[in-house]
Amino acid sequence: MKVKVLGKAMVLSCSLVAGGAFAAGPYIGANYTQFQYDNDEYDSDTLKIDGAVLRGGVEFTDWLGLEVRGGAGFSEDSQGIVDFELDNMYGAYVKLAAPISESVHPYIIGGYTKMKGTVKAEGSVAGIDYSVDDDEHFEDQSYGAGIDFNLTDTLGANLEYMRYYDDGDEEISGISVGLRSAF
Repeated sequence: MKVKVLGKAMVLSCSLVAGGAFAAGPYIGANYTQFQYDNDEYDSDTLKIDGAVLRGGVEFTDWLGLEVRGGAGFSEDSQGIVDFELDNMYGAYVKLAAPISESVHPYIIGGYTKMKGTVKAEGSVAGIDYSVDDDEHFEDQSYGAGIDFNLTDTLGANLEYMRYYDDGDEEISGISVGLRSAF
């Protein structure tokens, strides 16, 4: 009887330790993100802005974590009459994971994001020229999904899609890839 209980306790403790970089605890990371800006008001194509996002968080269990992010765009894009540049962004999120193996953790994430960017539009309507050069503040509930990959005991990779802002006429989303380190 003692051998069976001891064996089960040993298997349970080994399975808890085997999580590597996904074990509960703090982590930091950085992602390359391609932000995508859509504006239906100006009927423009999707603008794509390269950016970097730093993220840090704590995973309380393999299933639940909290994460904060801060980032900035380092390019701007123009399509037709619209030009967009992302100055900065920051937010806080809850992360719910579903570990399917020791090295693969898909997740969903949701929270709140604030962003600052510049939208410029120049053109003419019915022979009247117009020009808009506006610093805008975007803030909205945000959500997304991604997958974490365990590369070593303390290093992981990440692939994610996130919708940061959507008010009907304007939308900012992002596809990102990055690394994270647990400690």
